[in-house]
Amino acid sequence: MSAQMGKMRAEGRRVYLDNAATTCVSDTAFEAMEPFLRGAFGNPSALYAEAREARVAVEQAREEIASLIGAAPHEVYFTSCGTESDNWAIKEGMRAQAKAKGRKGRFVTSTFEHPAVLNSARALAGEGFDVAYANVTDGGMVDEASFARALGNEADLASVMLANNEVGTIQPIARLSELAHGVGARFHCDAVQAFAHISVNVNDLGVDYLSVSGHKFHAPKGVGFLYVREGAPLEPFMDGGHQEGAMRGGTENVAGIVAMAAAAREACENMASDAARIAALRDELEQRILAEIADTCVNGTAPRVPGTLNVSFMGIDSASLVELLDERGVCAAGGSACSSHEGEPSHVLVAMGLPSERTQSALRFSLSNETTEDDIDYTIGALKACSEQLQPFALLDLSSF
Repeated sequence: MSAQMGKMRAEGRRVYLDNAATTCVSDTAFEAMEPFLRGAFGNPSALYAEAREARVAVEQAREEIASLIGAAPHEVYFTSCGTESDNWAIKEGMRAQAKAKGRKGRFVTSTFEHPAVLNSARALAGEGFDVAYANVTDGGMVDEASFARALGNEADLASVMLANNEVGTIQPIARLSELAHGVGARFHCDAVQAFAHISVNVNDLGVDYLSVSGHKFHAPKGVGFLYVREGAPLEPFMDGGHQEGAMRGGTENVAGIVAMAAAAREACENMASDAARIAALRDELEQRILAEIADTCVNGTAPRVPGTLNVSFMGIDSASLVELLDERGVCAAGGSACSSHEGEPSHVLVAMGLPSERTQSALRFSLSNETTEDDIDYTIGALKACSEQLQPFALLDLSSF
């Protein structure tokens, strides 16, 4: 258990089940970054000893990350987060192809992607690019036939996430990228919810671009990376200095980059054992919810990443349930962290075609390697108490008040 999680539990019972939103920084990541916050704080673009030490650390981290995904170091660019990585690959990938081809081509994605992808698609449409969307099934999978129709024969770039951020379903990226390449399109994959939780190899997946965010696997917030296959078209994302091969200006976040590489290495080394234990706890939580709490159902039936569970508590408003659980010390989410304050039902569940009684009552639980059997027991007790407290209000028609 990390020192911070231990402190949370010592100060009062808290069960953190929102790891898909963010994770606690691991002791390994914290120890790796600490020297670069104060001692070895040099700017890696300078020439003196302190700067050279920082530069060596950044390049060693780049090599580490590249080796974990089957890439070459020069194909890895450090960013601030998954959202930046998605925006960069999609917008600048499309703009680069438009510049080369002399036309604004077609971008294809699915209807239940992360907002970083969907809003990038809307931005491209506003610039005059053609944007097409593939449908998804009620089980949470991109419909292959719909994806092929969206590609047509004119697509330039397609983007589908490896693991959905709300229901956790794992998409057949190798097959989808094959379809995209078959019509001459490049393929981008948002692997933010997948990397360090399941195996991610860019060659096995067949992707041209891949986005990752460090804070999803116990690195600090504010650091991520974008993989760009050699030869894949891409314009610089930020104008500035020569950093990141003159593709992303701005002084590198040395401490964050070093911490991300350390967290990634640790997570990937322990992936097999951690995944088995986390999935078993996830399955126990799922089975006990379905068995012990009435009118519940699971959203997303296809294979999922180990720690993600999405459940609808029929007739109960998800926001109210999240608030009551918080009062009892359990952290869960009514949707993705990027859209939880909007007051609208999950666009992911809506895209899956689920009825409103399920979309408005859904909670996402996301476990980590720090989740325990006792956490599951405590959560079930809290869920039973909270659902019983809210159930009488579920039957009221408030429209006349």
